[in-house]
Amino acid sequence: MKVSINIISSELEEEVIFNVHNVQEKITEAIELLTSSNEVIKHLLGRKEEKYYKVNVDEIFYIESIDRKVFIYTKTQTYEISEKLYVLEEQLSSMNFIRISKSLLLNIDKIHSFYPKLSGNLETLLTNNEKVIISRRYVANLKNKLGMRDSK
Repeated sequence: MKVSINIISSELEEEVIFNVHNVQEKITEAIELLTSSNEVIKHLLGRKEEKYYKVNVDEIFYIESIDRKVFIYTKTQTYEISEKLYVLEEQLSSMNFIRISKSLLLNIDKIHSFYPKLSGNLETLLTNNEKVIISRRYVANLKNKLGMRDSK
C-alpha cells in the first residue's frame, strides 16, 4: 500500500482521501479514528501522599478498585485516582486497556505471558514480574483483543 502525505497551509481544511479496491476492516477503523471526536487520553491525574502527579497512560500496568477507591499501578509506583473504574474503562477502551475482572483494568501492552488455571481463569505475568488473574468471564475479551481464535 502506498502512503502519501502533503503538508498544506494552515488556512486550508485538512482532508484524508482513501483510494481503495474495497473497504476492509482496517480502513473502517482508520476512518473511525480520524473522525472520532474523543481525544486520546495521554495521562491521568493520580494522588500520592497529598501530592498530585501526571501519570502517563502508557506507563500504567493496571488500574484496580479496592474498597470503593481506585488505584493506578505503574512499574514502581501506586497512585489513587478519583475517577470510577467504569468511567476509566470507557475512556481507555480505544487504547489497550481491557477489563479482566470486576475490579481490574489491564494494559495488555504490559503482558509478558499468560497461562490457563484449572479454574478457567488465566494467570498473567506482567513485564514487571507481577502476576494478575484474568477472571474466566473476561478471558474471551482478552483473546478477542489479542486477535486469538479459540482452538476448539
